[in-house]
Amino acid sequence: MTCGGLTMSSPRGRSIHVLMAAPQPIFEPRGTPFSVVYRIRALCKAGHRVDLVTYPYGRDPRIDGLRMVRVPKLPGVSGVKIGPSVPKLFLDAMMAVWILGMVCRRRYDCIWSHEEAGLFCGLVSRVLGIPHVYDMHSDLSQQIGNFRKYNLRPIVGVFRAWEQLTLRMSDVVLTICDDLLETVRRVVPGKRVILAENYCTEVDFLDDAVPSVEELRERHGVENSLVALYIGSLESYQGIDILTGAATELKSKLNGETPAWKMLIVGGREAQVSSLRAEVSRLGLDGVVEVVGSVSPPVVDVYVRMCDVLLSARSKGTNVPLKLYSYMKSGKAILATNIYSHTQLLTDENSVLADPTGEAFGEGLGRLLGDEGLRKRVSENASREAMAFSNEVFERNIAMAVDWAMSPAGAD
Repeated sequence: MTCGGLTMSSPRGRSIHVLMAAPQPIFEPRGTPFSVVYRIRALCKAGHRVDLVTYPYGRDPRIDGLRMVRVPKLPGVSGVKIGPSVPKLFLDAMMAVWILGMVCRRRYDCIWSHEEAGLFCGLVSRVLGIPHVYDMHSDLSQQIGNFRKYNLRPIVGVFRAWEQLTLRMSDVVLTICDDLLETVRRVVPGKRVILAENYCTEVDFLDDAVPSVEELRERHGVENSLVALYIGSLESYQGIDILTGAATELKSKLNGETPAWKMLIVGGREAQVSSLRAEVSRLGLDGVVEVVGSVSPPVVDVYVRMCDVLLSARSKGTNVPLKLYSYMKSGKAILATNIYSHTQLLTDENSVLADPTGEAFGEGLGRLLGDEGLRKRVSENASREAMAFSNEVFERNIAMAVDWAMSPAGAD
């Protein structure tokens, strides 16, 4: 079979055909799938075509210029959880086979990879002479270390070597935060790297019916209550124990009075949601904490409009959570743990920062719930700073990545 990948790069400024590899369920409401979709949207808006090779799970985004290519489903597997797993290993292997077949049947101007797909895509790009853009959403060795089962020195070492080799086989690297930018500069000095923060927040690629704010308030019994809202996965590094610890701390100060607030926890897989609901009941928090479960992204936007305080209780990590950009744009007060993941964007002027313990987080939440002036001050400061987070800046960064990749100077 003749491989059609051997092609000269398109001149800068022209429409190109991109083969993108995303080892994720596209689309499910998680940080990386959001980031992948926003990059595709920017590429297609600029007139480029994208063939996306991805997992067989999730919903098809509605984007003109995007062609979805899903590998087959695994028998007995209905979805893929966050983090490493055996199903992910098999799905990644199938993606590699699909990518190889696609570059042998069709001419692509650029390969654009995400996360662990970067190594295989880098190898293909070097063999066939196709420019390679690597989208670095996280430090793979750090990410694997977040999961206790895999936090072993040999495994972490393999992922560190994997990522370093991927970076060396990339023509352009995109990162989502300053910490990753410095990692790239340290590992591969002189590499063309672009900080493409996830400024986009609009969910305009799904057609879902959404309730009104009033309907949500009635549904959760918070017509006359303040609402503290957590949105995200229920993985351990997200600090879910810090949230329940904070609620326990605040409840202990009620002295039998009816709370004037409620904490809503939105997100998580079905098994995680059931487990957390049982834990909330065990802690005696049923009256002050409600575990909502997963909802569609357009509905999440309504929850944000309904709430008074947005929560991010992440306990470790260095990557900036994508949701912080939308939080800062929302006009709502933010309470976050005082760790580097958050402090790359958040300060004491645009949020309330608390140590990553239930007691400290509860104290911070109590301050915000009890002080409307404080909520107003930090939310206005955050909104003012978020004016710099424009779609236009994001789209320019994606366009720069294309220009650099298609330029002969972009190759190592």
